[in-house]
Amino acid sequence: MVIKNALIYQNGEFIKKDLYIQEKFFALNSSGPFLHLSGMYLMPGFVDSHAHVLGVGHKYGYLNLEHIDSQEKLFDVIKNCNDTIIKGRGWSEQVLGGYPDWKLINQINKPIVLKRRCGHVAVLNKAAMDIVGIYKPDGVFKEKELDMVEDKLKDENPEKFFAMGEDQFLKHGVTFVHSDDLHGVSWEQLKKILMKARIRIFEKLYFANVEDLVEFDEFGDLTEKVHVKGVKIFADGSLGGKTAYLSVPYPGEEQYRGIRVLETDKIEDFARICGEKKVQLSVHAIGDAAVHQVATVYQRYPGNRIIHAQLVNRDDLPLLKESYFSIQPHFAFEDQELIVKRIPKDLDVLKYDFLNLFKQGFKISFSTDAPVSPEDPKYVIEKALRMGFSLKEAIELYTVSGARIAGFDIIGEIKEGYLADFAIYERNPLKLEDDPVAVYVSGELVWER
Repeated sequence: MVIKNALIYQNGEFIKKDLYIQEKFFALNSSGPFLHLSGMYLMPGFVDSHAHVLGVGHKYGYLNLEHIDSQEKLFDVIKNCNDTIIKGRGWSEQVLGGYPDWKLINQINKPIVLKRRCGHVAVLNKAAMDIVGIYKPDGVFKEKELDMVEDKLKDENPEKFFAMGEDQFLKHGVTFVHSDDLHGVSWEQLKKILMKARIRIFEKLYFANVEDLVEFDEFGDLTEKVHVKGVKIFADGSLGGKTAYLSVPYPGEEQYRGIRVLETDKIEDFARICGEKKVQLSVHAIGDAAVHQVATVYQRYPGNRIIHAQLVNRDDLPLLKESYFSIQPHFAFEDQELIVKRIPKDLDVLKYDFLNLFKQGFKISFSTDAPVSPEDPKYVIEKALRMGFSLKEAIELYTVSGARIAGFDIIGEIKEGYLADFAIYERNPLKLEDDPVAVYVSGELVWER
């Protein structure tokens, strides 16, 4: 393919030039076909270093509760849903005014599962608990309890939801997602879905226990686009769900410090086995005590990844110098109320200090954590600029840096020898106003408006 007269993004600016693509790669020359794009802009495809493609599909395929601001509106939405099993996600106490009213949703006889925005807490009605086989007086399930819920109330059509999730990322110019999808589906189902992926995927498989990881032997390149080379585990929960693991009690609590999902020795077992299998371990850690657990392990296992790292003890930073970070700049703005409400005033740690990590030379990359937040790079970059990153830095951290933390050195730039993942825009995308009109992965058109 030969792209004529386009404005190509390179090193922070657009340069008018012809672009050549040969056998999936940007090249020095090509025989055609020709694509005339005079006045159009080309950006490298964005790389989201932590998100959930299947979960984004759920956001748009199930009930989206992000903007439901009263119990009455919530009940009306649920009552008018025709699904056999009613699933919804996105509520928060800040918008809804509290948890979903269990007595209210219990008036409906169909199974109902309503996940909080963070994905770490859900409210079930009695009909859903009948299927799960666990009863709670308030219907609230947290952390590992949700594994049982997802196991009993699986998706009816995960292929459809994954395709919906792909569309949402592609429409925003995202060509590569480090995804975490092994929830509520079997590996065989997920493998079948991934084989048909249009978007590039670095899949981080969730394992509830070390024994399952030991037995699993299907890591590797599933297709040219799909790489199953990561493992994802949880050290704690979320600040919003009051399950992030802190070193001191939460405000108003005498002893409760959140939920420690795994003991440190278990995290080390995961790190050791991932090393033996030559795959990267990613650990979700938000609270400073959870980050400390991970840092204690990672000082002996370089090259692995920590996801979120919103609260970090300064003494743990030297232990994480050889680790990677998937961070979300927008959380610092979305969580303003939680920062005041959930974080003890006497907790002397770095709070969402991602710019400082970057300036100190830590290996960070940007991500959305969608569906927790919008899957749109413009949204993340805008927040990163408010935090103090330059536009050039933000784009680099959303492209080439995301590729490199997963071990890919030829993704994220428009230059000879790199895989031809790019998006075409009608207007200057650096103004952060427009989405692309077409998206290519490995030189192949995979989405167009």
